[in-house]
Amino acid sequence: MEESFDIICIGAGPAGEALTSDLAGSGLTLAVVEKALVGGECAYYGCMPSKTLLRSAEVIAEAGRARELAASRVEWAVDFHKVHARVAWMTRDLDDTRSARALEDEGAKVFRGEGRLLGPRTVMVGEQRLTARRSVVIATGTAPSAPPIPGLDTVSFWTNREAVHATELPETLVIIGSGAVGVELGQAFARLGSKVTILEMASRIMQAEEPEAGAFLSARLTREGIKVQTGVTIQGVQRDAGGIRVNLADGTSHAGTRLLIAAGRRPNLDGIDLQAAGISK
Repeated sequence: MEESFDIICIGAGPAGEALTSDLAGSGLTLAVVEKALVGGECAYYGCMPSKTLLRSAEVIAEAGRARELAASRVEWAVDFHKVHARVAWMTRDLDDTRSARALEDEGAKVFRGEGRLLGPRTVMVGEQRLTARRSVVIATGTAPSAPPIPGLDTVSFWTNREAVHATELPETLVIIGSGAVGVELGQAFARLGSKVTILEMASRIMQAEEPEAGAFLSARLTREGIKVQTGVTIQGVQRDAGGIRVNLADGTSHAGTRLLIAAGRRPNLDGIDLQAAGISK
């Protein structure tokens, strides 16, 4: 089956949603192709759930200051089920029905499935052939990047996607990577009760930010009980009786019930076949 549109957009994250809004009322027809959730990474696995998790952790941290400012005795127990339930509510239990309907209300036609290029203006979605009269827009965003660490493919590990939707609080959490994802999730889980270790191969954390910001955050994380280790060389990862173990070149190792890989992002271009459209990666 074949359909034609003025514009085809592969990806229904923030960029695809913005394109839909911009074209609304223009008279141009638009097809939006999405293989996962309409709304993208931010709404379901990034900004929204991570900030929800951070807010729960922030409340716990602020409550702890009552001992310093207003109370002689403060006691509570973290109920991680409530934390998870709030994240699930904020992300609509990973249900994108409303988001998809919003695109359609603005005039787009949503196609579910993986979009694969057959040429500069042709996209296959399953058995559906879509042709663009004007252009194809690639707005597929990014995916978590896994570094080439020996043994990583033999163990179970989290990326931001699994971490923000965790149903149980890990007793110990080892994080490889100290960018925004590693730092904010590390702080959140530590405040909720996990023992957290952050491992960074560079000489300082938060490499994308000013050195002063990294130094300030490193000191703050340390004060909150997080172990921050920079300049490390990771020799490998292996299964351990309690979960996983990360081995370093200096002969030391760090064990954890969970491992979080927060080592950056990569373009989410798997399966699109850019070469069919004359595009090289």
